[in-house]
Amino acid sequence: MDKLITIDGPGGSGKGTIAKLLAAKLGWNILDSGALYRLIALISENIKNTDPDKIGLELKDRKIIFELVDDQYHLFFNGKDVSDHIRSEEIGTKASDLAHNQQIRNLIKTTQRSFYDPNIGLIADGRDMGSVVFPTAGIKIYLDATIEERAKRRQIQLKEKGLKVNMPNLISSLEERDLKDKNRKVSPLLIPEGAKVIDSTNLSTEEVVNIVMDLT
Repeated sequence: MDKLITIDGPGGSGKGTIAKLLAAKLGWNILDSGALYRLIALISENIKNTDPDKIGLELKDRKIIFELVDDQYHLFFNGKDVSDHIRSEEIGTKASDLAHNQQIRNLIKTTQRSFYDPNIGLIADGRDMGSVVFPTAGIKIYLDATIEERAKRRQIQLKEKGLKVNMPNLISSLEERDLKDKNRKVSPLLIPEGAKVIDSTNLSTEEVVNIVMDLT
């Protein structure tokens, strides 16, 4: 899998931003695995059922596309832009819960892998991309940053959306999420074997992109 770059790391480390910039530079497809889990959560809400088999039926033969719209990647499900729908806190919480279900992870793994086209290339962003979903990826990145820096970045994102942010609460929330991600029994967050670890705390996005580009 030469034309495949996985980017794993904790929340707020900048995975999504770096993935977007790399995809633009290389002309490759992009996979935001977190958005897929949110889509699963949205589907489960719509059908009022979390049974993996029933969710699988809803996914079957439906097109899932990430498309660049106004400099942001939007998720289209069966032709409908569901980007705004999957970004609610309620959907995010449900997605986090569903991510602990092995059957759900097995179900979504097939969908995740379907995004890879060796003729085009793929940037895969998530928490188990290089360790579980694409263990033979040509380039694996583990992107990290201090909890304080990650909280600052998340604060900026939320303020841009017009939301008020309490920094201590934000740090506490990230710490709690880190603990859950690293200690869950199913696909825990870890540094994939052979991954290049990049601490982005004191690096600009351009500097991080250049480090990764040097590996290609």
